[in-house]
Amino acid sequence: MKGKIRKIINGKTIIVAVIVVLIVMQYFQLAKISSSIDFLETRDSSLITEIGQVKDTYLAFGQDLNEVRNFLLMPTKNYLGFDDLETAEDSTDSTNDVDKNKNDVQLALFQYVDYLSVSSTNLEKLALKKSFLQDTADSTDFRSFVDSHDLTLGQINEDDYSVSLAMSDVNGESLFKYYLSKDDSVLYVKTPLDKSEVDAENTDAFQKSAIDYINKNKDSVIKSLSSLNEATASIATALISTEVQSAADNAGVIVSSEYTEADLKAVYPIKSRSGDIVAEIVLNLSTLEISLVNKRDNDSKLIVTDLAMSLPPFIAKLDTNTVIQKKVMEARENIENTISDTGFQMLLNGNNLSISKEPRFYDGRIFYDISDTDGILISSIVVEESTAVINIVNTEGTNSQNLLFFDPEFKKKTLEIPDDIPEYGDELSSDDHSFNILIAGKHGNLVDTMIFAHVDEDKKEVRMISIPRDLHYNGRKINAYGYFYGMPELKKVLSDMTGYKLDKYVLIDMYAFIDVVDLIGGIDVTLEKAVIDPTYRTVDDGVVGTLHYEPGTYHLGGKESLRLARSRHTSSDFARAERQQLILKSLQDKAKNFGFGDADTFYEIAKTVLEKTETDVDIEEAVAYYFRYQNYEILSNDVMSSGNVLYVPPYITTEQCSALIASAEAAGQPKPGCEGENHAYTLLPRDNNWNVIKWFFKEKFESV
Repeated sequence: MKGKIRKIINGKTIIVAVIVVLIVMQYFQLAKISSSIDFLETRDSSLITEIGQVKDTYLAFGQDLNEVRNFLLMPTKNYLGFDDLETAEDSTDSTNDVDKNKNDVQLALFQYVDYLSVSSTNLEKLALKKSFLQDTADSTDFRSFVDSHDLTLGQINEDDYSVSLAMSDVNGESLFKYYLSKDDSVLYVKTPLDKSEVDAENTDAFQKSAIDYINKNKDSVIKSLSSLNEATASIATALISTEVQSAADNAGVIVSSEYTEADLKAVYPIKSRSGDIVAEIVLNLSTLEISLVNKRDNDSKLIVTDLAMSLPPFIAKLDTNTVIQKKVMEARENIENTISDTGFQMLLNGNNLSISKEPRFYDGRIFYDISDTDGILISSIVVEESTAVINIVNTEGTNSQNLLFFDPEFKKKTLEIPDDIPEYGDELSSDDHSFNILIAGKHGNLVDTMIFAHVDEDKKEVRMISIPRDLHYNGRKINAYGYFYGMPELKKVLSDMTGYKLDKYVLIDMYAFIDVVDLIGGIDVTLEKAVIDPTYRTVDDGVVGTLHYEPGTYHLGGKESLRLARSRHTSSDFARAERQQLILKSLQDKAKNFGFGDADTFYEIAKTVLEKTETDVDIEEAVAYYFRYQNYEILSNDVMSSGNVLYVPPYITTEQCSALIASAEAAGQPKPGCEGENHAYTLLPRDNNWNVIKWFFKEKFESV
């Protein structure tokens, strides 16, 4: 008997028993936590909604106030602090401004008093050291000393930046110059080849140091001055040589024979005809070294010994274009690189269009013409040579529209909306014969995809509607609710907004999506239209191109499927939502073929999904849903968009505003008042009537 007990109570049995106990304990703990969350969820949602409504009112007030500030030529302000998800995610600094003093008045007072303290100290030093120079200029003994060295003592010279006193030779050239900087109250002595700081406590000490310095350095300074004069004469000779003048004429530059002194350097500017300094000839006064500096090539420096020989080839390589000319060249390069891109050519060919590879020039404009297959001109892309702005123009070259601000989303409605939308109220539609689940995807912390799936158990049908993340609801983008308040709150908000109660939700990480697709051996997707995304770069045989899929059927792995699901450039956010639903349909088709022999694969999929998924569906429910709904037919894949029940409020991005200001300045036009405009792309229901969305969902879920 004891032997049998020992066999039963072995090590493995004990481990299993402990695991079972732990699982049971965890179950009750989770049940308790879930109960607490449900309790809080039923009580805090109204508060969150009210906060959102207050925020909407505050935002409207702030926009009105910014209009007033613009009118008064005052800077505008962000009255929301941060109002969208991207800003919130960026504000994850560990310090989080907890210890930061935000009292602007207090900070300003501290700064001003500190300035007064420093300024007062500098004024005292400046007055003291200025007296050294003034007393020395008035001193008969010091003037006699200067005369005995065949030097001439000048008068005090004062400007906005310094106070100076100079001693010159018989030719009037300054050998010793004492100057007092007003910026920092430092007193210097400067010779043609050297500069050093003078430290003295009173006038007597200053005059003694000056006498010692002149006695010690006069001969070497005179000798150095002679060498410096020879160097500047040599430069002057090189600059008027035939070779240098010819190179300057060919390059369209002007080489100045006049130099300016700065930091013991003599600088000869080389200017373009527009007056921009494109290069410099620099003579180091201490070493007499000559260097050529290209100001448009990260201040690259070339040391030369024979200026007359080195300067012509240096000038020939200079970029003498103006800022606008450089922008025009950059605009042309971007356009022509795009024209030669394989993906762009596929887009043109798929729409029976062509664009000229060689531009035509007319009246200060550079035209790239777009034509149909019969060679009939449709429109042109134009680079304005006066401003470098890229415009779209009609066949007559008029009706210019900035290419960068072109918005393809402004289109006609594709859905007929009744004039009288019912008032649906707050009641949620729910019954025992249907099941609603939110299928969401996230990338990092952001909810990137939201699909509302309605399962009709009587008809064995599934209908899906994609909800755009940029929909603005109660003062926030809709996907912000998941970020700030959690998925249960997002589920409730979407239920209130659509009029249909969401029973469950699944939030899956994008990387889990990759793993799942790879685990089932990839999926087959048929594209009716080409997908082209210039933000994804490809490299084929060393040639960089654009990601593109021609119409057809593709077998895709996890990464390719995710890329296709997330790509939204050239096509819209709404076309992306359609592809996401197409991929879900492909996943369902693949899952239908799973049998008992795929148990290991099914286990790995469940493990992968559970590790990277947040959901209120437990494992038993998940298995039941799989076997109950795997053969249901997906009938409709709909997308809420600006083509049906939504519209885009007028907006302009910060980048677009900056570009508008730059273009206006370049053209000499008034500054556009776009700083106070809405800088976030958002969507709202048509006529700002939220019943339109409830009507849309009823049309899609309940119409036969």
